[in-house]
Amino acid sequence: MPRSLAWAGPLLLTGCDPLLSVQGSFWPPWIVCMLSGLVLAAAASLAFSALKLSPYLGNPLITYTALWALLTFTIWLVGYAV
Repeated sequence: MPRSLAWAGPLLLTGCDPLLSVQGSFWPPWIVCMLSGLVLAAAASLAFSALKLSPYLGNPLITYTALWALLTFTIWLVGYAV
């Protein structure tokens, strides 16, 4: 690669890191997706308790962690996947 083009790679890759402005502070979208997934998983936990489904779901640590991951990845795919 010629020396004169060595600066082009890093310069072109600067746009690959998307950021979201949340009340004036810039956050990577994956953090926003993780927090949204956590809030939705907590809401689902409350809904399962209100519907008395919690005893039928199995181990809560595995169930709610998997639900959190599912919701996080779904939010990422719906909101940010190209």
